[in-house]
Amino acid sequence: MRTDQQNKLLRVLIADDDQDDWYFAALAFKEAGLDHQVDFVKDGVELMAYLDTHPDALPDLILLDLNMPKKDGRVALQEMRADPRYEKLNVVIFSTCISDEDKAFTADATRHVTKPFDFSELVQTIKEVCETAVTA
Repeated sequence: MRTDQQNKLLRVLIADDDQDDWYFAALAFKEAGLDHQVDFVKDGVELMAYLDTHPDALPDLILLDLNMPKKDGRVALQEMRADPRYEKLNVVIFSTCISDEDKAFTADATRHVTKPFDFSELVQTIKEVCETAVTA
């Protein structure tokens, strides 16, 4: 039996410059049966603008790619953690390659997840990340 907490709809923001990844992420949410509100931004500049323009509807979960143009995920994460309005946001680094240096630099992220290349693994990863966000 699912509890109200498990049925909670999340606001998810995906910051990623690859629109193919947007497509597969949206498809993975649908395949996983998750009806969460999912929005997308293509770089750190748009991410910070999104947060600034949605102060009453901040995301419950941010999936943050590290390698984006204009402002990468590392810089955006630093800015979020330095701002009292955003310092406690649930930010999961969600990137194709996460080096030990990146893990050290982004240690204040909630979690680090390497993007799977296999679609069924992507669906499972999305489920797990969202389940963790619901209980956070």
